[in-house]
Formats: sequence, structure tokens, C-alpha cells
Amino acid sequence: MKKALLVLAMTAITSMASAQWFDFSNNSHRYGIGLEFGAVGTKGIVNDYNYRDLGGGISFNVWGFHIDYIKAGPEHRYDNHVREVQWEDSVAYALNFGYQIPVLSWLRVMPMVGYCQTNYGLTDASTVNVEVDESSASMYHDYDVTPGSRRHYFNYGVGLFVQPIKWIDVYGVYSKNAIFGGISLNLGAFLDKRSE
Repeated sequence: MKKALLVLAMTAITSMASAQWFDFSNNSHRYGIGLEFGAVGTKGIVNDYNYRDLGGGISFNVWGFHIDYIKAGPEHRYDNHVREVQWEDSVAYALNFGYQIPVLSWLRVMPMVGYCQTNYGLTDASTVNVEVDESSASMYHDYDVTPGSRRHYFNYGVGLFVQPIKWIDVYGVYSKNAIFGGISLNLGAFLDKRSE
């Protein structure tokens, strides 16, 4: 039994050495910017998210350090109907920080912590605001946060990053108050002469 465990341990060490497992030098010269899409709010991952929790965000990666911001809502703000009704709406956002642990050169795991806030309020469908710029126009309704409705949460979770090609990272994040995925452009691959 001891010999079998020794052989198994030696095989694992050899495969880790040849595969360069946990090689933190993979994080050097890694600079990225990405876009993300998913759900954010106070329901938590144990409850079902619904479509009004969906939002978008942006992420930055520098030498393995990761920061992202994602925001969702209010659901009815850009509704194109005008009527005498007030919808219950909410705005939620999360700001997260993490560090990518390179398991393999193409696979990284990221523990993360962050902050999440949700503001509940009303969208007034009877009000109409119009913004016009040179190329387009948009209509939106007033959204007012209900006083005392802001909720603050500590967010924590884990992310998984996969690098299918050297310029692109595809990732997913699963946390207490947000679940989202994204795609990131690895700018360091363009700048790093060693990657040629």
C-alpha cells in the first residue's frame, strides 16, 4: 500500500511539473479588459434570479489581479409605453476583487470578494424624458429610489477563467449576490514578445 501511494505521489508530481501546474509566472504580462453579462441582486444564488436582475458590466485584469463592476436595472426605465402606472423596480450593482490562480496555462481559478448594493424604488410610467444626440434618441421614465430601501451586502464567490486562444479569456463567476459570465481580451498577449 505504501509503495502504491509513493508511486501515485511521484506520478502526480511528475505530471504537475510537466504540465506546469500552479505556475504563477503565467500571470505576468497578463493585462485584460472584458465585458460581462449576468444577474446581480440580493436574492443570492440559492434563489432563482429573474429577468429584471440581468445587467452588464466591465472587468479589468492586471498580472492576475481582477476587478469587475456589474449593474442591473431598473427593469421598466426604458419601456416605450406611457400610462398612469408606477412599477416597483430595483437597481443592483456589485464591485468585486479577486486574484487568478493559474491551475494550468489555459485554466485559472479566482477566489473573490466584493460589495453588492440594491436600491428599491418606483418607475413612473406617466413621465417621459427624451435624450437626443447626433445619431440617436432614447426615451426613459423617471425612476426614484424609495427612501430607506438601500441594502448593502458583502459578496464572495469564485470565478473560472478558460483561455481557448492566447488573446481571449472566457470566464464565469458564481457568488453570493451575482452570477455572470464574460469575455476578456488579453492585451498582454499582443505586447508580450515571448508569446510570438
